[in-house]
Amino acid sequence: MILKNLRNLYFILAFVSWVLILVDDITVIRLTSPIIPLYFSGILINVLLSTFFLFTFLGFKIEIGSKRTGHFNDLLWQVFITGAITVLISLTIKSAGLFSHNSMFLNDPLISNILYHVNIGIITIFLANGFYVWKKMILYQKTKRTDVVWHLFEYLVLISIVSNFFFFDISDPYFLLFTSPLTILGLISAFNLKWVAFLTYKQKWRSILLLSLIVIISLSFLERIYEHHITSNLVIDLADNVFIQAIFGFMLMNCIVALLVLLFNLPTSSVFEQKFGEVMLFQKLHQSLQVGEKEEDMYELLISSSMTTVMADAAWLEIRDNKGGLKAFQNSNIDEFDVFEIKKALRKNQVNISSEPQYIKDILSYPHTEKIKHLDYKSFLLIPLTSNNQLIGTLVLLKNLNDGFDKEMVDIIFTFVSQASISIKNFRLMSDAIQTERYQEELKIAKDVQQSLLPSSLYLNNTVQLSVYSKGAKEVGGDYYDVFELSPTRFAIVIGDVSGHGTSAAFNMAQMKGVFQSLVSLDLPADEFMVLANNALGRCLEKKNFITLSLFILNTETQTIEYARAGHCPAIHYNSLTNSCEFLDGKGLGLGLSRNNTYDKYINKYELSYSPDDVLILYTDGLVEAHNPSRDEYGYERLKQMGLETAKDQPKQIIDSIIEHVQHFSGSTQFEDDCTLLVLKFS
Repeated sequence: MILKNLRNLYFILAFVSWVLILVDDITVIRLTSPIIPLYFSGILINVLLSTFFLFTFLGFKIEIGSKRTGHFNDLLWQVFITGAITVLISLTIKSAGLFSHNSMFLNDPLISNILYHVNIGIITIFLANGFYVWKKMILYQKTKRTDVVWHLFEYLVLISIVSNFFFFDISDPYFLLFTSPLTILGLISAFNLKWVAFLTYKQKWRSILLLSLIVIISLSFLERIYEHHITSNLVIDLADNVFIQAIFGFMLMNCIVALLVLLFNLPTSSVFEQKFGEVMLFQKLHQSLQVGEKEEDMYELLISSSMTTVMADAAWLEIRDNKGGLKAFQNSNIDEFDVFEIKKALRKNQVNISSEPQYIKDILSYPHTEKIKHLDYKSFLLIPLTSNNQLIGTLVLLKNLNDGFDKEMVDIIFTFVSQASISIKNFRLMSDAIQTERYQEELKIAKDVQQSLLPSSLYLNNTVQLSVYSKGAKEVGGDYYDVFELSPTRFAIVIGDVSGHGTSAAFNMAQMKGVFQSLVSLDLPADEFMVLANNALGRCLEKKNFITLSLFILNTETQTIEYARAGHCPAIHYNSLTNSCEFLDGKGLGLGLSRNNTYDKYINKYELSYSPDDVLILYTDGLVEAHNPSRDEYGYERLKQMGLETAKDQPKQIIDSIIEHVQHFSGSTQFEDDCTLLVLKFS
C-alpha cells in the first residue's frame, strides 16, 4: 500500500511538472513582455523538465518493480502495447496537422510547441516503461556483479537528467567523456540475457516479433524528434537531450542484442528441448525408482540440490520425527550460532512456518534484526516439508541480495521440496514394512525393468552372425548391451558395465539405456558420442557411480569398424587372415568420472578393417574376474586363447565353449559379478 501511494504521488508530481512546462512555454512564446526574464525562464523550464523525467521514471520503477512475473513475453508485450498506444497518439497529432487547412495551425509556433510538448510526455512514458521492463529482464537470476553493474548504470542514467542545463555537441570531447560510462555499462547489461534460455521455440519467435516492433516504435519516435528538430522552432528540443538519447540508445541496443541472440538460438532450440526432455525423463525415472541406503542421505541431497537450483548462498535444514522432535539438522555456508540468531529474529517478528512457505525480500527491513545485521544475507525463502498435512521439517534458503529469488526459482524449488517430502515420508513408511517382502518386490520390479530394456532381437544383416550370453550376479545386474540400425549397412553396437551390483546398478543401467537411445540416432562419431554421454550421465549418476562402455559402429559395406572405449574391457578381434587374436586396446575414461567438461581429453576414436570369417568378442569384467578356489582370476589371456581355439565355430558355439571353460576353471556355475559375453562373426 505504501509503495502504491508513493507511485501515485510520483505520477502526480510528474503530471504537474509537465503542465507547468506547458504554461511556461506559452508564456515565453505569447507574452511580449514576459513576467520572468528569458534567462530565468530557461532555467525554470530545465528544472521542471528534469523533475518531469525523474518522477515519471521513479513512478514506473515502483510500478514494474512490484510485479513478480517470469513470463518474459508478457513483459515485452507490455513495452510494445505502451509504445503502440503512444505512437497512435503521436500519429493522430501529426495527422491532425497534415489534414488541417488552417495555416495558423500549421505555422503557429505556439501550436507546434504544444503538440511537441504532448510528444515529450508520451515519449517519456514509453521510455520509462521500457527502461524498467528491461531492468527486470536483465536482473533475472542476477548475481552480485550483475546487480552492482545495473545499479551503477541506473544511477548514472538518472544523473544524466541534469544534462538539460547544458548544451552538448555530439562531436564535443566532453560529450563523449560524459556518455562513455553510460555506453559501456549499458552494453555490459545488454548481454545479460539469461531469460532467453527459458523460452520455448514458439516463445522465441513471439519475442523476436515483439522486439522487432519495439525497435520500429523506437525509431519512429526518433524520427519525430529529429523531424521537429529540423523543421520547428522549439523551446524544448529532445534531439539535444543526453538523457533521452541515452535511454533510446539503451533500448535499441538491448533489443538488437536480444534479437541476435534469439536468432542464433532458434536453429538448435527445438533439438535441445527434445534431447533435454528425453534425458530428464530417464533421470526422473532413475530418481523415482532408486532407494537410498539411509534417510540421512536424502537430507544432504535435498540441501545441496536446493542451493544449486536457486543459486542460494547459504541454507539450513531441520528434520522432525513423527512426534515433532528435532531429528536432524544440516547447515551449509552458515554457522549454527548465526542460524540461532536468525531464528530468534524471525520469532520476534512473528515469522513462523506451518504449512505455507514464506518469502522475505529484505530481512534487514524488519525490526529486531540488530544482531544479524553483520551477516550478508538479505532475502530468505522458508519452505516447510510436509506430507499428508504433517510437518516433517523446514528448509531455509538465503541469498546476499535483496529480492534474490525469481519466480521460476521459487516454483522449481517448491516442486523439488514437495517431492523430497514425499520421498522422506515414503522412506519412513518403507522402513516400517517387512524387509523381506519389500526386497522381493523391489527385485521383481527391477528385473522386469531390466528385461524390458535389453534388446529382444540382435539380428543385423546376412553378413553378420551374432549371439549373446548375459547373467547377473544377483536377480538383477548392471551389465548393458544394445544394437541400433543406423542404415541397412551400418549398425551401432554398445556394451557396458555399471559400477556396483543389484537394483542400484540395474537402475543406473536404465539411465544408460535412455542416454544411448537419445544420442545414437544423431549418428555421431564414436568419440563425440562418448563426450555427450558423459555430460548427460554426469548430471544423473551419483558421484560414487560410473559406467564403463565400448561403442562399435559397424559398416558391413566397407567392412570397417569405428570404435571408442570408455574404460571398458578391451574387445578381442580374431583375424582370419593371420589366424591370430589381438586386444582392441584404446585410451578412454569411464563415463561419469570426469564432470568438469574436460572429458574429451580422455577419449579417442579408433578404426579397423575386418575380413570374412573374422570374429569380434565383447564381454564385461565379470567374465575375466571369475576366480578359482585359490583366488586366481580367469584373466584376459585365457579368454584370448579360447577365442583363438574356437574362432572356426559359430557364435553360439563360441559362447558355450567359453562359458563352460570359465565355469570349469572357477569350479562354479554362479558368477560373483554380472557377466555378459557377445560374439560377432563376419561373412
